[in-house]
Amino acid sequence: MRVQFDLRPVTMLERERKKTTFNATRLVAFILMIIFAVSNGFYMWMAFQNMIRLNDAIEMKEYDVGNLEGQKNALEAEVGRLRRQEAEYAATLKIMQDDLPTLEVLNALERGLEPGMGLNTLRLSPTPQGTIAMLDATAASDEQTVQFSTSLTSSGVFSAVSMPNSRLDDKTQRVSFTMSLTLLPIGQIKR
Repeated sequence: MRVQFDLRPVTMLERERKKTTFNATRLVAFILMIIFAVSNGFYMWMAFQNMIRLNDAIEMKEYDVGNLEGQKNALEAEVGRLRRQEAEYAATLKIMQDDLPTLEVLNALERGLEPGMGLNTLRLSPTPQGTIAMLDATAASDEQTVQFSTSLTSSGVFSAVSMPNSRLDDKTQRVSFTMSLTLLPIGQIKR
């Protein structure tokens, strides 16, 4: 049998012995480092997954915002079109309201005029009390003017018909007369 002596210093021998012997502190430190590395990797993987999920959510929200902006622009265009259409309808209605009394007055005058009568001028004037029609006309006799006045009164278009102011033209032997006619409001006109 051979015996060998280890002549190394004790401190070196102690260090080498510590390397090869079981040490609980070293084992706990090694386990903690493994846990740290695994948990660090797990959290990095989770952060990466969250980042991908959030990027997808951001893209979806941006897509939704783009769609909503497109819809908003389409709705604004439609609102503009409807406002223009409303303005056209309002203008048309105003024209109709302005012209309707004229048409009603002319229709009533046409029905009331007898053969031999002539209409010289007709002026419509809006007033706070309603629309007033001023009429200058001629007739063959005073009886025609009275019948014309009665016909206009019963036409259902006028609320008031003034008695004609007439004068006889000596040259033509025709009666010239003027009348003031107050129109009923549009909704109250009777046909």
